[in-house]
Amino acid sequence: MKVALYARVSTVDKEQNPETQLYAMRNFCRDAGWEIYQEYVDRARAKDYLHRKAWQQLQKDARRRRFKVVLVLRLDRSIRALKEAINCIDDWHEHGISFKSIQEHDGIIDTTTSQGRFMFQMVAAFAELESGIIGERVRAGMARAKAEGRSLGRKMLDISVIRICDELQACQSIGLAAGELKCSRAYIYQELAKYGTTPLDVIKGSWQPPDSKPNKNDE
Repeated sequence: MKVALYARVSTVDKEQNPETQLYAMRNFCRDAGWEIYQEYVDRARAKDYLHRKAWQQLQKDARRRRFKVVLVLRLDRSIRALKEAINCIDDWHEHGISFKSIQEHDGIIDTTTSQGRFMFQMVAAFAELESGIIGERVRAGMARAKAEGRSLGRKMLDISVIRICDELQACQSIGLAAGELKCSRAYIYQELAKYGTTPLDVIKGSWQPPDSKPNKNDE
């Protein structure tokens, strides 16, 4: 059985070496008698899908059914949010691909079983909770800074069609792109419809955004 290995190290900690993850996964495949199709390695933050080029290539190869299993050392090396995790696993299962994580607190996660899918969602939920707690601390710090009269220089978010297209091409998934943009899937469809195109056309690369937004008088 062909398997894809995925490893990611953070850009924050320069001492991290992806070989640490790959070594453990290679041994796991050897013991299981699996054939390694390819090793995909990124050096980027977990949610920085735009710069996770290896992750993007893995998603493309998954849609081409180049392997049967995606193997990671730990879930947080690949996906950090519950919604993203579920969308991603559902996409893989549609192409006959399962997901395995070999170093979680409760043992191996294997999405080919009902128990494995449940454990996968639980671990993803805890990862999202951890991320949320960090966000709450950041917001608390910003509130304190505002109370102390310090300027934060925050800007309003403007989701342009160019950014929507960038996220779709980076994530290769409407659900993942919506998660990164913090908007609904319907919003993505709605904005692209103004240009007479669809998210699928953008993902395939058959449509590129213009340099400017559509004229409201033409809508």
